[in-house]
Amino acid sequence: MSGANGTTRQTRNRGPSARLFFALVPDTGARDTLVTLAQDVVRDTGGRAPRAENLHLTLAFLGNVPQRRLEELKTIGARAAAAAAPFLLTLDSVGVFREAGVAWAGTEAVPDELQRLFDGLRSLLRAADLPTEHRAFHPHLTLARRCVRGLRSAAMAPVAWRVESIALMASETLPAGPRYRELASWPLAAACPLP
Repeated sequence: MSGANGTTRQTRNRGPSARLFFALVPDTGARDTLVTLAQDVVRDTGGRAPRAENLHLTLAFLGNVPQRRLEELKTIGARAAAAAAPFLLTLDSVGVFREAGVAWAGTEAVPDELQRLFDGLRSLLRAADLPTEHRAFHPHLTLARRCVRGLRSAAMAPVAWRVESIALMASETLPAGPRYRELASWPLAAACPLP
């Protein structure tokens, strides 16, 4: 059964659950630039841009997780963040997943710090017997959904932000479209200065 806001589902013998994921959220400057880029992509593809506050890069999609495991997920998020250092993430390419109808911004070269953060988080989730995807990590940020055409160009001006935290997010299904709500966030604590 779905709650009034779509965040909680009742599953037989499992209790209430929520649709959750770990993510990186762009800072305000990067988000504003990505909103403008998304508008350009929508014009090219005929798709629909996400709300500005929904922009994120998924680290681990968990799906419906029993709410009784929320504190365990918060511990995992804190541990993953404590083992990671802040880093600069630069999105420098755009593309479309044609079958899914999704346009995205991604990175030509995954920063080592991002790959280590992803690997560490996935390892902690697996050790806790929580769901993880088995495919390779291809970090991307969704710019448009329901795209009906391809992009005229894969070129984009690079968009960068200093990643200083990770967040645990809940996905809510609303009549106006999905809304993502931050449940908790943790600073990347293995501090090292950027060059």
